[in-house]
Amino acid sequence: MDSLRLPARDSSLPDLLRLAQSCARRAGLDEQTVQRVELVLEEALVNIISHAYPQDEPNPQVQLDCKVAGGALTLTVTDWGAAFDPVLPTEHDADLAANLEADLDNRVLGGLGLILIRGMSQAAYARVDGANVLTLNFPPAG
Repeated sequence: MDSLRLPARDSSLPDLLRLAQSCARRAGLDEQTVQRVELVLEEALVNIISHAYPQDEPNPQVQLDCKVAGGALTLTVTDWGAAFDPVLPTEHDADLAANLEADLDNRVLGGLGLILIRGMSQAAYARVDGANVLTLNFPPAG
């Protein structure tokens, strides 16, 4: 398993995404799935960077663990910020779905990343010892 723990800052995104790309390619995932991995992970990381920690948090952290087995990729994203389950449906989901149908000029910003995370990966969430643990599974190609 490959792991990387970095500050939960925008500047950490390239290194975290690079690790996921490398693991996805090692798993033998096709290019379309690799791009899906990147998109889902970026959405999850941006949510953590933007919302998990208070602005004055001196040392916000995020950890990415990548596991490749049997042609499948499992990404585990851990942060120690405010509890939040991105997999759990909310009362705002109907609004988010309607937002997808709206013209670009009439769309409200925000929330679409949750739809991407749920729809483009097999996602699971747990709160473990004060940490948010998001598991994103991508099955083998073909």
